[in-house]
Amino acid sequence: MENIEQLLSRLEARYGNPEADFMARAGTMQDFGQAEDPIPAAKEPEPRIQVDLEIHTEADWDKATAKLKAVQSLSAYISQSSYEDREKLLKVLQQYTNTIDRKMAFPEEEEDQCAESWLDKAQDILKRRFNTLRITVHRMKQPKFQQELQREIQKYFEGIGMHEHPFQEGDTIVGQEEWFEFDSSPNDDAARNMKIKEIEMQPYYMMYRDNEEEDEEESIKRFIFPGRAWVYEKKKEA
Repeated sequence: MENIEQLLSRLEARYGNPEADFMARAGTMQDFGQAEDPIPAAKEPEPRIQVDLEIHTEADWDKATAKLKAVQSLSAYISQSSYEDREKLLKVLQQYTNTIDRKMAFPEEEEDQCAESWLDKAQDILKRRFNTLRITVHRMKQPKFQQELQREIQKYFEGIGMHEHPFQEGDTIVGQEEWFEFDSSPNDDAARNMKIKEIEMQPYYMMYRDNEEEDEEESIKRFIFPGRAWVYEKKKEA
């Protein structure tokens, strides 16, 4: 009588080894699956770099200029105030908008550099006209009205697309001189040199696209509208 091992051997010789055949097929299927290239994950499109000013056409230019001239909210706040010299402030604003009308015409011959041309013109008008209002506000003796008016000025700049880059008195401007047009305050304390003594106006900045640059990242540039401050500097020797 044959034992169990002899029986298994005889059956395997007659019918084969089903378990071994299954494992062999499974291994082949596993190898086949591993050989397949993985399905690549879908790439999300890279976000387009955000800019505050992008001018390619005359319509773009006119839209930016309309924002520059939009002082209605600021004018309304001054008109409704009890500030005794409000008529002088309103006159400054009127002169400002009149200058925009005269000087912000679209320069057809410089169409390839529209954003830079617009900023050059706007900066000149802001410095000559609008900064008169900002300095007057800084020197006011009515804290509540002054604070609210400064807030309205900030809203106006935000409407243009400019962002405040605030500094504090005591901050050093070494390496950051581009943010300010500053006057010197003579100083004997070396530790104070190049620190801000007083801020008349905070600086603002705007990100814009230079149409002449082909590279996407290189075309995005920063325009700085400098503030004004008094800065400690070493006394000059007599």
